Amino acid sequence: MHARIATLVLVSGLAAPLSAYAQQDDAMPVTDVTLYRSGVGSFQRQGTVSGNESVGLSFKADQINDILKSLVVLDFDGGRVGAVSYSSDEPIGRRLEALGLSDPTDLSLGVLLGQFLGSSVTMTTTNGDLTGRILGVETHAVTDDDGNHRNIRRFSLATDDGLTTVDESDVRNVRLLDETLQADLTELLVALGSQRTEQTRTIEIDLKGQGDRRVMAAYVQETPIWKTSYRLVLPEAEGDDLHIEGWAIVENTTDQDWDDISLTLVAGQPVGFQMDLATPLYLERPVLDVPVELAAAPKMYERGTEFFEFGRAQNSLGLSPGVQRSVTSSQDRMEELESVPATRSRTALGSAMSKSTLSMASGGDEGEVFFFRLNNPVTVEKRQSAMLPIITGAIEGRRVSVISPSTQGKHPYRGVELTNSTNLKLMPGPLSVYDGSVFAGDAQIGYIGAGEQRMLSYAVDLDVDAEQNQKQDMTVQRVRIIDGVIHRTEAVESVHTVDLTNHDSSAGRTVVVEIQRNREWTLSSEIKPFETTDSLYRFEVELDPNGKGSVETTQTRVYGTTLALTSSNLETLLSYQRQGAASQAVVDAFKGYASRRAEVDQVRSQIGNNDSETKRITADQLRIRELMQAVTRQDALYARYMAQLESHEDALDELRVQRSELAKELQMKEQSLDLYLRTLRVE
Repeated sequence: MHARIATLVLVSGLAAPLSAYAQQDDAMPVTDVTLYRSGVGSFQRQGTVSGNESVGLSFKADQINDILKSLVVLDFDGGRVGAVSYSSDEPIGRRLEALGLSDPTDLSLGVLLGQFLGSSVTMTTTNGDLTGRILGVETHAVTDDDGNHRNIRRFSLATDDGLTTVDESDVRNVRLLDETLQADLTELLVALGSQRTEQTRTIEIDLKGQGDRRVMAAYVQETPIWKTSYRLVLPEAEGDDLHIEGWAIVENTTDQDWDDISLTLVAGQPVGFQMDLATPLYLERPVLDVPVELAAAPKMYERGTEFFEFGRAQNSLGLSPGVQRSVTSSQDRMEELESVPATRSRTALGSAMSKSTLSMASGGDEGEVFFFRLNNPVTVEKRQSAMLPIITGAIEGRRVSVISPSTQGKHPYRGVELTNSTNLKLMPGPLSVYDGSVFAGDAQIGYIGAGEQRMLSYAVDLDVDAEQNQKQDMTVQRVRIIDGVIHRTEAVESVHTVDLTNHDSSAGRTVVVEIQRNREWTLSSEIKPFETTDSLYRFEVELDPNGKGSVETTQTRVYGTTLALTSSNLETLLSYQRQGAASQAVVDAFKGYASRRAEVDQVRSQIGNNDSETKRITADQLRIRELMQAVTRQDALYARYMAQLESHEDALDELRVQRSELAKELQMKEQSLDLYLRTLRVE
């Protein structure tokens, strides 16, 4: 056990000499940062080294796994990258096992001494000092004067004067005389303390070469996602443009300042995951008995008979330069800004913002992602955040009011229909709307590609009333009979009406009415939408000041149902005929079916009557036979009963003949009905 502990101590000290040669983080400051919207950031650090040097980079302890997973180190001027060293974070459980311990929360004196049996100790007690070897630790139950029960530990020691015991409560100090064991225990306690307090980890990069050389380290680590927020200024006067500003919000949560870095904001979301690479992992190995068999014989392996070559696709991942598209010209804006007079009066925000706020970024496509690259170096101190303008300029759009199926209340929303004419892609984020110089409301936008249109709503339009009504009607369009089954074509019409009233006497309205687009339904009204989505039709209504307007749409769904002829009746078919859904041929066909069906039913009724009469006579015969047992053959009543039985037999013979004829007639008429139905096909 002591050999294992010594080995652990030796390994843990190997990193110490390297740190003596490590330089500070300033030797390789952060120069380039690329932030993604997936919670990671790509960092580049560059610096200069001379000769053989070891450069140290510090990170937060919980980020060391990301660094080990992604670190790339380059020496640009002929040098060579050696080992990358870092302090090994051995699981504390392994160190506890080396000392025969298991629970780091239970390191009491009794537990420790119980694992050091046979070790020499010096113990200071309330009765004096003792020196000896630990024999054991026992637990005893005792009862105090008040009758309370408790457990105490008692240590047994072998001293020069003999065996002695000491209660744990009487021990004041214990020292292990085995220096190696004492050092192992001290190291364990230091490891337990550092495990709770260590906040940063350092990696040391060994760089070998001659002379001054440029070096770079690149890695990916967890970062907050960069966010966007927008301001939209609506025009006040005829001919004014809509003005939009987009700001990127970035946070530097690292322990290094970003001093004049090149910052790129990428809209892509690369796949990322975490993996614990810093903690040493050990595999359980089976314990086998010492082999005592004979020496192993040589093994012959089968010869291969078929071979395959698997190649790797050579994909070029070259980065396209990207089209640098800037929304505004900084020089033009500066010239305009110089001509704006200072004033405390009400300011037209659209014009002022376009002159005072300059876009700091240009956008483009690189590979499969869209990026914003800040045109000038950016400085963000550690644990600080910044908001940077990345979009500013005019954008196409128009004012609208929007009424949707989900709109609550009787008023539509004030909104804007935007066309992304900025040649940039707008990322999701909040948008504050200003009407001239007055805050009008907040909106939220999703991803909007270049040239795409979106509608945004930011306030309730209290000057416009909207009343929505919806009703459905079902009509039968066509009735056919095929193979004895009625096929009915039905149509359901859903009529949605929206009545609009503008109470604003100074301005008209362009109202966009959204109607639910039902699946498997067809828009059958004459009015046509100006736009459709997966679930909506959009219609446009122009309202004059104090004007009114309405939209009425009809959606139709046609479907078919089947109905057995037996489940229908002549009155229903005649009503369909009056509606124009059923022809005279259908009605006549049903009458032919009904007459044949009536003939079948009539024969079945006659057979039923025959069976009932047969049953009645048979029951009467049974009654007469029971009566005959009560009289003698010479009695006149006996002769009467015999005459009745003979009459019943004659009637039964006649019923049997009649039923046979009726059965044949029923079979003939059922065959006639079946043939009629199978050949019946009328439109």
